[in-house]
Amino acid sequence: MFEINLRQFFTPKAIAETLQVLPPLMTPVMDRVYPEANRKQHPFPVLGYTEIKRVVKNVPVVRRGSTAVQVGEDKGGITYIEPQPIEVSTFLSAKELNDMQLLTAKGIQQYITDKIDFLRRVVRKTTEALAAQSLTGEIAYPMKTASGLETYSVNFGSTLAYTVDKLWDDPNKKLSEVLEDLIAISQTIIENGYGNIVFLAGAKAFSTLAGLALNVHTEGKIAIQITEKAINIAGFTIELMHYKYLDLLTNQSKYVVPPDKICAISLEAPHTLFYCAIDDIEAGLVPLPLFATYEMKKNPSGVEIVGKSKPLPVPVVDAICWAKVTS
Repeated sequence: MFEINLRQFFTPKAIAETLQVLPPLMTPVMDRVYPEANRKQHPFPVLGYTEIKRVVKNVPVVRRGSTAVQVGEDKGGITYIEPQPIEVSTFLSAKELNDMQLLTAKGIQQYITDKIDFLRRVVRKTTEALAAQSLTGEIAYPMKTASGLETYSVNFGSTLAYTVDKLWDDPNKKLSEVLEDLIAISQTIIENGYGNIVFLAGAKAFSTLAGLALNVHTEGKIAIQITEKAINIAGFTIELMHYKYLDLLTNQSKYVVPPDKICAISLEAPHTLFYCAIDDIEAGLVPLPLFATYEMKKNPSGVEIVGKSKPLPVPVVDAICWAKVTS
C-alpha cells in the first residue's frame, strides 16, 4: 500500500512539477555560456559528430532555377559520440518511511521534494564541472565503472589561442596596450564569423587589469567602468571568473579560468548543452534534464531514490580564445 502511495511522487509529470517549484540554481559557466535558450533535449542516446561540429556560415545566393547549396554535409559517414549519464542516489530508511506515514500528503510531498532537490543540486554541480571543462575544447572527467574509475573523454577540437607581447603585470604595460590585446583576441574570433564577445578573467588577470584601469588618467581618455565583478574598457567587457569545481581525480578544487589567464567567448556562437535520452524505462527513454525514480531495498530495508541525467555541453571551439596575460 505504501509503495503505491510513494509511486505517485515519481511519475515524469510529478517530477516535472516538483522541479518547477524549486528555486533556480546559480552555476556561472552554464548561466553564461550555456543559458536556458541554449539547452536542448535530444531525442537519442547518442549525438552525431557532424551535428556537434556543424558551423553556421554565410553561403552564396543561388540563381533562380538552380539547385540549392548543400550545407551540413558529411561525406565521410556518421560518427557518434556517446554521452555518459550522471546517476546519483540517496536512501530512505524503513524508519524514515514509517515516520512519513504520520505526515499529511503535503508533508510527504515536501519530504520527497527535499530529497529530489538534493539530487538535483548534485547533478547540476556535475553538469557545471563538465561545462567548465568544455571551455578548453575537451572533457576529461572521472567515470565510475564496475572495476573502478576511468576517464570519460570527449574532444571537440582545439580552441583558439593568443600570445600577448607583454604580460599585463609587466611594470611597463600600458592600458592602451591591454586594449590592443583585447582587440587582437576579439579579432581571432571575429574572423570565424562570431561576435558579441565577453572576456572571462581569472582572479589575478582581473585584479591586474583593475589596477591598470584605476591609473587610466596617466594615459589620456579611455572610457572605463569598473564594478565588483566586471570591467568595461572602451566597450570590451571583462568579467571576473574566479569560480572553481572539484577535480575528483586529485580531490582538489580547480579554477574554471586559471588566475593568470583570460578566456574570450562569443556568446553569439551556438554553444549548446544537450540533454540526451535517459536510459530508464520509467522515464520513457526520453531526454530530461533530471529524472528521479526509486527502488525498494531489503538489506538494509528502505527505498533508494535515484536521480538521472545525461548532459553533454558542446562548445563552439572556433568561438573561444584563451590567453595567458599575467605571470
